[in-house]
Amino acid sequence: MRAAAVAIALAAAALPAKAACPDLAEVSTFARALLERRVPLPFAPGTDPGCAQQRLVGMLAQPWGDIEGFALAAEVAPPLRGALFHANFRERSGATIEAAYAARPAIAPALLLTIGREGVESAADPLAHVARVAPFLVLLDLAAMPAGMDAASRRAGNLGLRLGVVGTAVPLRDTSALGAAALLQADHSTVASLPGLGLATRPAALLGGLAREVAAEGRPLRTGDQVALMGPGAPVAPRGGETWRLTVEGLGAVVVNFR
Repeated sequence: MRAAAVAIALAAAALPAKAACPDLAEVSTFARALLERRVPLPFAPGTDPGCAQQRLVGMLAQPWGDIEGFALAAEVAPPLRGALFHANFRERSGATIEAAYAARPAIAPALLLTIGREGVESAADPLAHVARVAPFLVLLDLAAMPAGMDAASRRAGNLGLRLGVVGTAVPLRDTSALGAAALLQADHSTVASLPGLGLATRPAALLGGLAREVAAEGRPLRTGDQVALMGPGAPVAPRGGETWRLTVEGLGAVVVNFR
């Protein structure tokens, strides 16, 4: 999936006429701050968050790689949508990364779905089109939401998506596994115990809704596309020397070490 295609797909429903698209210079300054691990100034009041997201994604896709999927912040309903970069999939379970990988690091537990065949948007059972699933730790930068964590700010900042660590993918033979309990730990201490990963909407409805949305925008889900269903972010930031683990019952675990 290419950056330009997904940038177009990220344009959502029309906003009030007063909402304005941020100019490229403003978005470039915002993106540069994130890349330099600084907190950017918020976008100007009245900014169209969808257009801000499109332009920010286009700029970040140059240093962080092609857009390879979608993320849904699904601890809220309706969910919020973001673009997943190649950098989100670069690290595998057991990787060691800097704790200060971002200006305001945060971790969200997720399930990473790999689409196995097309036609999800018209499927009676969208999950039947999922080939594999993996536990997934999404590494966020909350600095991408300098104005706060309201829906418009999260959308404009592409949910704060920055890096990620992927666990071992397994075939999705039993869709009930997507509703299994999840445990997020830091050095064996429980950070969050999450029934159904803390998702506010059933996985089938999340995937089906996303598929219809992007198909209506001219870019249906394709074989090999990745979709991350994200639960609520951890209330504490990672620290150097810690090992974080997400365990999803029946699906395994994903681990990241921080230095």
